[in-house]
Amino acid sequence: MNSNQKSVTPPNQPWKSLEVPSQPEGYLSYYYSDDLSPLPVRWVTKPGDNKSDPNIETSTYGLFSTCSPNMRKGVVKNGRPYIFFVTNRNGVRVLTGYYHIKWYIEGAFSGDWDFSIAADKMHFINPPISMVEIGQKFGSNLTKFFRTHKGISYDTCCKLKNLLDSYEDSTAFYLEEIDRLERFNLQYGEYRYIGWKQKDKFSWEYARKYLEPLFKESCEQLTPQRVKNSSDGDQWVCSACQEIFINKALLRRCPNCGELASLQPLQKNTGEP
Repeated sequence: MNSNQKSVTPPNQPWKSLEVPSQPEGYLSYYYSDDLSPLPVRWVTKPGDNKSDPNIETSTYGLFSTCSPNMRKGVVKNGRPYIFFVTNRNGVRVLTGYYHIKWYIEGAFSGDWDFSIAADKMHFINPPISMVEIGQKFGSNLTKFFRTHKGISYDTCCKLKNLLDSYEDSTAFYLEEIDRLERFNLQYGEYRYIGWKQKDKFSWEYARKYLEPLFKESCEQLTPQRVKNSSDGDQWVCSACQEIFINKALLRRCPNCGELASLQPLQKNTGEP
């Protein structure tokens, strides 16, 4: 890093410390895992929708993607620092690890709903623990189906954290596996993240592209209104460069010009956002 460059890692500005109550609650958070991997890492190779969260390379969520905005908002607005990650392996939901969130920042899609969050501690295990087993230990309510996220009590957070902490931390193996899957994409699809046209690994240095525009005192150029996370035909148009892209979910940054919060759903028949 250039000695004159400002660090973008928390607790440096514009990151802010998360305010939490004395007995903070948390969330169960569902993510798609990669069926090309023996480890329950995020779905890096998902066709047309490469996944970046949970982004354990930076211990963040929502810094690079637009996934689960309501959960991210709940973390910030309600002071819920614990996120416990759940995924599906061979038809069985399993618990894989957790974040303890310490910092947050208002996202590029402004308007009091878009937040990026960062953890000061994370812990992932392998093999993961069946949610059926979790339900038997801590109550059947944890085994009830939820789609993206589900609020859980302080007592449950403590129990899940203590359970996961009793297992060896396998985060380093997750990181190695993510890199392997990214290299698979790079070899066969030209990019580590194909829909994003991204050849770089996720890192705090790469995060500059997402964070440096937020250093500015005025962010009037950033989109104030909420944008849908899906588009008919999976097509998006950039309001800055007018390029059209295909991706299942809204991207935080234009793959062509790099502008933040510039993509809008492409309207049918008109070619206009």
